[in-house]
Amino acid sequence: MAISNYGELKAELSAYLFHQRLANRYDNCTQLFETSANSRLRVLPMEASTLLTTASGTVALPSDYITWRTVKYPSRRDYGELDYVHPAYLPSVQLNRRPPVFTIEGSNFITRAIDDAAGAWEFHYYQKIPTLVGANAATNWLIAEYPNAYLFGVLTELFAAQRTAEAAQLYKARRDETFQEIIQRYAMTTGATSPAVRTAEYF
Repeated sequence: MAISNYGELKAELSAYLFHQRLANRYDNCTQLFETSANSRLRVLPMEASTLLTTASGTVALPSDYITWRTVKYPSRRDYGELDYVHPAYLPSVQLNRRPPVFTIEGSNFITRAIDDAAGAWEFHYYQKIPTLVGANAATNWLIAEYPNAYLFGVLTELFAAQRTAEAAQLYKARRDETFQEIIQRYAMTTGATSPAVRTAEYF
C-alpha cells in the first residue's frame, strides 16, 4: 500500500509485523526514528530561515532549530555574513561592535553589536523534521519522498524493543542505506552549477 501519512504508516507496520500487539509503541518508536533522522540528515528540505528580533541582543532560538547555517544583517548588506564567536569570548566584545558577531549559547541567539529592531537578524538554519506523531493525517517531506525511511526506521525501533536482534539489525541496515541515498541525492542536486563558482580546489 502507499504510505503518505502517519495512519498509512501504522497500517503498514501492522502488516509487516503480522499483528497489532505493538500498536501502543508506534508513537514512541516513531519519535525515536525521527530523533535518528534529525541527527543524521542535513539536507535541502531541512533548510529554513527566519527574521529574529532580539531584546538586549538576545532571543530564543526557533523551537525546531538543529544547527545554524549563516546569519545576515539585512539593514547592512555591506557586512555580508556575520562571524560566529565562542560564547566565552562574547563578554569581551563591545556592545556596539562593527562588524557584528553572534554566538549560540544554550537555547539563545546572541549578537554584538546589539540591534533590537524588529527582524534585524536574518537567521538561516537546519530545522527538525516535523513529527508525524499526533494525528493519522499528519505528513511531512520525509514520508512523502522516502516512506521507506520511516518504515525501516520505525521497524528497527520496534524490533529492538522486542529484543529481536536479527530483525533489528536487518532493518537498521536498510534504514541507514536509505539515509545515505537521501544524503547523496541532495548532495548531487544542490552543488554549484556554474564554472564561475569557486570550489575548494580554487583556494
